[in-house]
Amino acid sequence: MCFGSLHAQQFKTHFYEGLFDSNVTNDSIFHVLQKTKKQANFKKDTTLLIKSLISLSTYERYRLNYNQAFNNAGEALIIAEAKDDSQLKAKAYEELGVLTYLYKQNEESGDYFLKAHKLYKSLYKNGGVNISDLYQSHYNLVMHYQSIEHQSNLKAHIDTCHGLAKQFKVNTVYDLYLKEKKASLEEWNNKYNKAIKLLESIAFQLENIESNTQLKEGDRHFLLIVYGRIANIYLKLNKLNLAEIYFEKFVKVNGVIGETTFYRSFLYSRYAEVLSKLGKYNKAYEYEQKSNSIGNAYLNPRNDRNKGFLTIRNPYKEQLIKKNEQINIKNLELAKNKEEILRFRILFFMILLILVIVVVLVRSRVRLLKFQKKQEVSNELLNIKNKELTSNTLQLIEKEEVIKKLSSYIKESNPDKRSLSLLKSIEHSSTSLWDTFNTRFKEQNIGFYARLQKKVPNLSSSDLKLCALIKLNFSGKEMAYLLGISLGSVHVARHRLRKKMNLNRGVNLTNFINSI
Repeated sequence: MCFGSLHAQQFKTHFYEGLFDSNVTNDSIFHVLQKTKKQANFKKDTTLLIKSLISLSTYERYRLNYNQAFNNAGEALIIAEAKDDSQLKAKAYEELGVLTYLYKQNEESGDYFLKAHKLYKSLYKNGGVNISDLYQSHYNLVMHYQSIEHQSNLKAHIDTCHGLAKQFKVNTVYDLYLKEKKASLEEWNNKYNKAIKLLESIAFQLENIESNTQLKEGDRHFLLIVYGRIANIYLKLNKLNLAEIYFEKFVKVNGVIGETTFYRSFLYSRYAEVLSKLGKYNKAYEYEQKSNSIGNAYLNPRNDRNKGFLTIRNPYKEQLIKKNEQINIKNLELAKNKEEILRFRILFFMILLILVIVVVLVRSRVRLLKFQKKQEVSNELLNIKNKELTSNTLQLIEKEEVIKKLSSYIKESNPDKRSLSLLKSIEHSSTSLWDTFNTRFKEQNIGFYARLQKKVPNLSSSDLKLCALIKLNFSGKEMAYLLGISLGSVHVARHRLRKKMNLNRGVNLTNFINSI
């Protein structure tokens, strides 16, 4: 896109979309755009339709037919919103921003420009538009913030425009446009001399276009803005003669059409004020009349020419509000559906979780019951084996007693060599009764000694033997025989064992050992 399509007020014009050749005459432009619009409708090409509507809006704006301009721009936005095309929505917002800006509807113009700018920034980041579009979007905000006198935002966007301009070759006139905006910053801070100096440097360049090949003859139209700015500053400073000089220069700027008509009306009124203060009442009346004629033609809401603008804008707003309400209703329905789906999912997952927990608990319970059953069976088998061990051990004890009595009898009744040899043979062939018992006990009660020592670490080997015998319910006499000690020593050993285990009187020693 070429920046040459910007107008005296630096907004995009009907040339911007490139829907017709530059050699098409002004009288033919409207017909070309209408024909393009019909073709777009016939082909159902919404992109071309939106572009033709925006171009028609800029053309009608150029011709000061604001009712038609607003109608086309509003229709373009509605279609762009339905299509949900970011670039087309940005163009429509931008055009509506220009229209509301020209009618001094600052709040609405700022809203439209900011919406367009947000889209342009996103599009530029993703390669959807080129740098000139982004520059123009920043410049629109420069115009807006100058209009509402917001210093910090104006300065920020001026700086951004300078930064973007360095990235591509930009015409000198755009630097002049930004200088005029910087002059506003100086003026707002009461630095009038600096403001005038900036504006006079712009005027000098535009007055001497022949020496600057980058400027075009059409750029002289910007002198209307510059002269008017200088004249108003001198009026503010009450330097009426200097103000009159620049107002005279302003009225001699010819060929300016389009949006600057509103600014011309404002300057006519201010010029009339200066002339009145200088006592030139006839001339003051003349320029006041010129200002009023423009105001009545384009700014008076009771004028037939402007009724269309006002009546068209309201249906557009109502249509847009209605559409937004429909979107909100759909969004609420979607949100409600999402909420119901979320509730269903939560309920489903809760039921699923409960089922999983139930399954886990049932499986755990089954495993526990199986384990308990297995333990019961194992304990029963162990008890049976321990009973067998006890029974066998007691039988061995009885046999040992019989053998001892028999040996004593042989020694006393027939102590010959043959008898002594037989006794030695019996003693040699017999094994330790305790060793035999302990081997079988450990085989049947695996880990008993280890668990016992873990629970009561300070037990001696004698204590362990005693615990094994207690576990199998041996009597004190049988314990004494197996351990080779007296019955009294067995009682003493049991008492010491209770102390080591820190057992209260109410705790049964046998039950405690069996629980290990």
